Amino acid sequence: MKKYKHLIFDLDNTLLDFNDTEEQALKNVFKTFNVPETAESFDTYKSINKSLWSSLEKGTIAREDIFNTRFALFFKEYNLDVDGIKAEKLYRGFLNNGCKTIKNAEVLLSKLKKRNYRIYAGTNGMGITQRKRLTDSGLLNYFDDLFISEEIGYEKPDPRFFDTLFDSLHITDKESCLMIGDSLSSDILGAKNVEIDSVLYDPEQILSSSAATYTISDLLQIYSLLGEGK
Repeated sequence: MKKYKHLIFDLDNTLLDFNDTEEQALKNVFKTFNVPETAESFDTYKSINKSLWSSLEKGTIAREDIFNTRFALFFKEYNLDVDGIKAEKLYRGFLNNGCKTIKNAEVLLSKLKKRNYRIYAGTNGMGITQRKRLTDSGLLNYFDDLFISEEIGYEKPDPRFFDTLFDSLHITDKESCLMIGDSLSSDILGAKNVEIDSVLYDPEQILSSSAATYTISDLLQIYSLLGEGK
């Protein structure tokens, strides 16, 4: 087992339960604009949103294109005359209040902090949202630094996202770094792009990837993976 010192954590659906936060925020938006709360309506929004984020990760659209168009595209599917940008602002307000954590997230971070690991957030998303959610969840103080795509100007898996992190922290020994996340297309591919090891967090055990160095289904497995025992 390599000796890792710098642990880079994704946030959404790795430490913070974004799925729960997203669902609650969407319910509030749907209620505001009289959209039926059905499995179809949730799936329609998520499909549009996922496609836009995928395009952003590939570098074919700008971040603003997601926030300016996703609800406009969604309401178009339902033939509703709604200001998409207004809906986005409302949604963002609801999203900022979501702070539910993934099982064992705080327990893991507490254990790692006591063992003097350097802990960083390496996440795509908006600064104000991620910082507020970390604060409200009680996780913020476990981190030595935060690297959020909106603030640094690059999205995972762009190598420049990680290069900015390395430069800021004066990290020259990349073998001491470990990326931990749930996304094959941003976290694991991003780690591969800069040749650092990675952990794929796959609680449902439905993903398959030879690109990840390790795969886990429970966050506490990271502690054992690092050779720390119980």
